[in-house]
Amino acid sequence: MPGSQWLLLAIAGITMSLVGIRPRAIPEWMWALAGAALVIALGFEPVGAALSAIARQWNVLFFVLGLMGLSAAAEESGAFTWVAEVMVERARGSRRRLFVLLFLSGAVLTFLLSNDATAIVFTPLVYRAVAKRGGDALPFLFGCVFVADTASFGLPFANPANILVLPQPQILSYIWHLGPPQLAAIAINLLLFLAIFRPQLRGHYEFDVSEAPNARVVRTLIAMCCVVAAYIGALVFDWPLGPVALAGGLITLAVAHVGPIAAVRHVGWKTFVLLAGLFALVDAIARAGFVDRISHALGTTASFGSLPMIAAATAGAALLSNVFNNLPVAVASSYVVAHASSHLFAYPLIVGIDLGPNLTTTGSLATILWLAILRERGVRISALEYLRLGVIVVPPMIVANVLWLWLIH
Repeated sequence: MPGSQWLLLAIAGITMSLVGIRPRAIPEWMWALAGAALVIALGFEPVGAALSAIARQWNVLFFVLGLMGLSAAAEESGAFTWVAEVMVERARGSRRRLFVLLFLSGAVLTFLLSNDATAIVFTPLVYRAVAKRGGDALPFLFGCVFVADTASFGLPFANPANILVLPQPQILSYIWHLGPPQLAAIAINLLLFLAIFRPQLRGHYEFDVSEAPNARVVRTLIAMCCVVAAYIGALVFDWPLGPVALAGGLITLAVAHVGPIAAVRHVGWKTFVLLAGLFALVDAIARAGFVDRISHALGTTASFGSLPMIAAATAGAALLSNVFNNLPVAVASSYVVAHASSHLFAYPLIVGIDLGPNLTTTGSLATILWLAILRERGVRISALEYLRLGVIVVPPMIVANVLWLWLIH
């Protein structure tokens, strides 16, 4: 491989490392923007090509913006607060039971509103609900971020990365390939966490009877259910999800009576700068021929049988997601899938892209945003502490998914 290509790969790797480490507390988006600017300045990526690469991802950008609208409506209306209060009451004072209920609630929210919504909106509410009742809140916080990624691949709209890999998936085929292993992954993650955090989840707490939801909460939850139904309808009719999510977000904001100023305040504009930088970086990598090499490598493994191909695609996507973050890997995977003869490559790639990031703190956007939320509350999670959990939980979940995809291949 020529020295220039090694330089490009080094720039991309260092950029993503800086995005995760955030030296001197410099925001993630600034590192992504700097990395993209550097590859453009060095001639690896023409300005026009970078702008075109960003514009091509209009569907996922609209999708993310719509999710931000839904999250704002949920937070401002108190819908998620009500959900957390109901779980606190239903647990009847048992910390272990509360962990199970909040974990499963996070899985449902991820199914319906995406992993970023669970990480951004649900984490602060869980922290507040647990911390004010005493005890160790750390297991519950880990539960929020892990379930956000673990439960994010069973439905196409549960993770923006899924839309990147398969912009317009066939809903029945998608659910058949990834629905059953999604349930298995959630069960594995939950059971392992209950074992790992067993000492911290002992004991009881005092609780109050939760109040009935007010009209605003009810309207918001109904609107969100309608958005999910619209997602399914869009997939059935092969429509892009981005415009549906954006329209759904706007309608839900209106139903929840969230004013324009409050709605704009909830939009993470810096996230779009981060995504734009990542899209430009990945396009430069694709133009340099790295994506072709990946496609060739997958084709080579396929010659040894379906199991090696599925395992290589899943493990490779998981590893690269932890090195470069799963969003740029999803973009690169979209190039691979677009040039593949079938969508069978897409499913193991999606598993690796969604489950793999549970290994490190830099693997997914949801984890990066989760860490920022915890820092604001004075909670510090080291990369090593996160990795220790990831190496226990991620491998068995990936193995279960690989075996399912191989059995139905």
